Amino acid sequence: MIAKSFLVQKFAKIPLGAHTVIGYSVAGEETAVQIPELNVCFDIGRCPYFALTSDFLCISHGHMDHIAGLPYYLSQRFFQGMKGGTVFLPRELQQPVDAMIRTWRQIERQNTPYTLVPMEPGQLHEVRRDFGIRALATHHGGGSLGYAIISIREKLKQEFFGKPGHELAQLRKQGVEIQYRTEVPLVAFLGDTSAGPVFDQPDVQNAEILLTEITFFDPDHKQKAKAGKHLHLDGFVQLLPKLNNKWIVITHVTRRTAIHRARRALAKRVGEEQMRRILFLMDFEGAREAGEIDEVGPPIADTAE
Repeated sequence: MIAKSFLVQKFAKIPLGAHTVIGYSVAGEETAVQIPELNVCFDIGRCPYFALTSDFLCISHGHMDHIAGLPYYLSQRFFQGMKGGTVFLPRELQQPVDAMIRTWRQIERQNTPYTLVPMEPGQLHEVRRDFGIRALATHHGGGSLGYAIISIREKLKQEFFGKPGHELAQLRKQGVEIQYRTEVPLVAFLGDTSAGPVFDQPDVQNAEILLTEITFFDPDHKQKAKAGKHLHLDGFVQLLPKLNNKWIVITHVTRRTAIHRARRALAKRVGEEQMRRILFLMDFEGAREAGEIDEVGPPIADTAE
């Protein structure tokens, strides 16, 4: 007799003001986090289906749990009649990733369209006049980057307040700079990283939403964090006072630590007031109570005699 049970993949969906964080992130297993309102996905994991709808994909580094689904992402978008995906990635990965995609083109015998945008720390790629993606140097070894989504705004200089439109237009024709540019960081995603100067970046400290890993929580896992160049609870606690973010979303927790235990450990260190702005992406128990879990994909049969 064969008994059947069905496992359904779950991903988190967390509404935070004007934006929504959708994703799945477990250390060593898979990380893919989407901000649908900004048309951006950070890392691709094994390409969960929600990631397909983002035109822009930011790859933090080359570890399999963060990049394995890239060929599928590009191929499926082509298959479904979407335009080719635009992939931001560390410059060191451009050549091998391009070779990988070209190999998959040969395997599939289709001319899958794609655009690779190699990025270096500090580089700002203006996607539109009002929207850009800036690369941030992270500390995970080799070529690893975080990304900040930047709202680019032009504002009228104070000395021109109150002037009628036709006068402003005339000043523009004369080459007078009547506006100044401001950059507002909306979301920062750090991928995998240990503590370091990336947390001193204004885009990281001031983004409305910060997505950062804390892989390890147990005291006896500090050496594992150091060896793998990951963030440990102790390091995050030291960094927290300099972070001005409205919301901080914790990703990439190891399966060695249950989320409810990780949440309690963090709350014990930082207090309930700080915890009001800190969420765990994979906190399915809390999300279920708030109605913020979606079940996705077809059921997978798990059979046993």
